[in-house]
Amino acid sequence: MKLIKILAAVIFAVTTISSFTMSAANAAGTYRISCKNDAYGMHLGSDYTNIAYVYNSAFTGNAYGAGGSQGEGSLGLQYLIRGTAGAYVGNDCIYSGSADTNGTAVVAGDVARLAVSAIVGAVSNRIDMAYAAKASSASATGLSFSTQDDGFAMSANGLVGGLSLWGDFGNNNVENTQTFTNVRLDSMNYDGDASSYSVGIDKTFGKALVGLVVSNLDTDFKTTFNDGTYKQDVDTYGVYLAYKTSILQIDLGMGQGDSTITTTRRDLGNDKTITGSTTADVEYSNARIAANFTRGKFTIVPSASYRTMSMDIAAFTDTRPDDVVANIIGDGYLFTTSNTTITTTDDTVAARTIDSETMSLGVNVSANLGMMVPYLSLSYDSEDTTQASYKTEAGTDGTAADLAASNYESSYSVGGGVNFMIGSHIKGGVRLGSINGRQDWTENYMAGNISIGF
Repeated sequence: MKLIKILAAVIFAVTTISSFTMSAANAAGTYRISCKNDAYGMHLGSDYTNIAYVYNSAFTGNAYGAGGSQGEGSLGLQYLIRGTAGAYVGNDCIYSGSADTNGTAVVAGDVARLAVSAIVGAVSNRIDMAYAAKASSASATGLSFSTQDDGFAMSANGLVGGLSLWGDFGNNNVENTQTFTNVRLDSMNYDGDASSYSVGIDKTFGKALVGLVVSNLDTDFKTTFNDGTYKQDVDTYGVYLAYKTSILQIDLGMGQGDSTITTTRRDLGNDKTITGSTTADVEYSNARIAANFTRGKFTIVPSASYRTMSMDIAAFTDTRPDDVVANIIGDGYLFTTSNTTITTTDDTVAARTIDSETMSLGVNVSANLGMMVPYLSLSYDSEDTTQASYKTEAGTDGTAADLAASNYESSYSVGGGVNFMIGSHIKGGVRLGSINGRQDWTENYMAGNISIGF
């Protein structure tokens, strides 16, 4: 009879531990304490990550040890049942890499790319508008509007003493499309919006154009990979210079600024929100050269351009909230009444330098049909952006399903559209296209523009 009771208890124990193992991926943690609880956290060493004692109240009173009383060898009255399938803080904590990583180490490279593209795109658009106005005998005078593939632009030309004021406003929807399965399997999946604006003032000196620009990029991302958020605000100011001959056009730019970053992510042990904030210093530069070849109704404009941004992110602290006694599972047995440890250890996030460089080769082919100018635009981008990095997992889960961080190297775009003219004062256009070949990245755009001359 005694043997039957012991066997029943053993079977129950195995079943309970197996159930714990299967459900751990969806649970906050074994006891719902922080991954870095100061008494049982994974940062305390292998004794706290290799093995756990899983609470199960159903065992209370089931059996006694050989001596007839509760003791080291007893099974039933050990309210903490020893198991090799979990840690005190839960397997989500010890088997997570990207899910336990602050967003600055994962998405900041993409932010740098978005920021420099927005700034350089706005300035390049302004330069082209200024030279187009001059070529159309408008003497860079009047008011013009254009909506780009990422936003809306406006310029007021020749306001005072040959100075021109312009503005550019844009918005991008971005997504890293890596598959997200659960927090134990590394992924880089995130999505969100990046809005930007640039305001500038410039003046022409013969064939040269010199200007100043102030820009802002504001990102708001949902970081699925760590069940958190990432918000970054980038402010820059810079100068630009352009020079155009009958065939060639060259423009250069450079600037600097600062940035503020706020992040959140989930503590995988107790489901509380970890918060962090820091600042960054930003520098950027760009160069472009283009040629214009016209043969009858057709115009071909090949171009080569380069843009880069460097972002120095300061070290900071990811703050983990303390545990709450009422939320801890274990009927009070994990901690005694007089020895409850609810404090946690914060994460230190090291300083990090992010760089993004892009070299583009493109060509635009258009046909002048009088009131309409259809065109086709092709470009190839070679990119070198600092790759994301994840924390080293505290335990080895033996899975090959972790996804490596996306490695952005190249992409190409195919687009086209038509520009049109209504009377002598209104001009506009529509265009669409797609960006292809960027790893784990998809992007399509459609746009229109209108200009009003006085």
